[in-house]
Amino acid sequence: MSDRTPLVERPDASTDVEAEPTFLKAIEFVTGEDANLGSFLLVVAIVTAVFIALFQFTLPAPASNLLTVGVLFVTALSAVFAALLDRLGYFGRSVAPTTDEPDAEPAATPWVPVGKASAPLPPLINFDAELRAYAELYDGELPAAFDAFVSDYVRLKTNTRNRRTIASDLRADLNAVGALFERGSEGDRLYEDISRRLFRYIGNRDGHVTVDRVAFYDVTGTQTDVGAATNELVRVELTVSNEGEAADVSVVVDLYDADGVPVARRVCPAGVVSPGATKTLETDVYVPPEVERAETTVLLSDAPAPVERT
Repeated sequence: MSDRTPLVERPDASTDVEAEPTFLKAIEFVTGEDANLGSFLLVVAIVTAVFIALFQFTLPAPASNLLTVGVLFVTALSAVFAALLDRLGYFGRSVAPTTDEPDAEPAATPWVPVGKASAPLPPLINFDAELRAYAELYDGELPAAFDAFVSDYVRLKTNTRNRRTIASDLRADLNAVGALFERGSEGDRLYEDISRRLFRYIGNRDGHVTVDRVAFYDVTGTQTDVGAATNELVRVELTVSNEGEAADVSVVVDLYDADGVPVARRVCPAGVVSPGATKTLETDVYVPPEVERAETTVLLSDAPAPVERT
């Protein structure tokens, strides 16, 4: 603990500081605040050496010797002055804090790992905002029913290899939380949202990556419907987003005729898409005359790894 603590605890600490001799306050512009004897003497020695070297190497013998003696005399006076200040208790004295307000304590966030590396969570299972909302419902301190959920949530943050298993434990822990709230309440709404996202993360890995936008452009660069650009080479723009873990993603564009028979296919590799990331892909596709519509499918590899784009 710092030696400033007694000054904070004593009600009359400010009075003691104000009673300090004016002389000692007046020399702070020379020594600086929180000065100590060692640093003061070190500065004096450095300044002395600089001036002696300056005089000895730049001036002729009589003048340089006289000025050197003068510098040594000033140094001796400085040493005496330092000894006097030390006797008066100037060096090593405590400085009163600039404010009487206590330091603000950080908000209680038990879901933040302490002393462990935290791996980024995918948006689908990042429940920090929901836990903060729950904490606000309970004036900053979560009840005991949250203990198991928070403990496994911290485990989820600090592990990457078995997150699906931990997410299953987290879903089981959530039952105790849901029992605290009436149906339709704010707490129940948060519970239902967390539960839905956990089930989605655990059960459908392919659904974590979605194609948010598909657009076709003709040779003039005008956006068009695929059925209106038959027998042409069109440009396709695809926007892919990932709410789950990092995955090696490819998007398949299938073109169908009026009977639903596939007549053309184009595979667009997106490479590794990070959690929470969005990628825009572009490729050229020839549209046969019989095409009426297009569909997209997301393909994920089993082991995410960087893939060179072609």
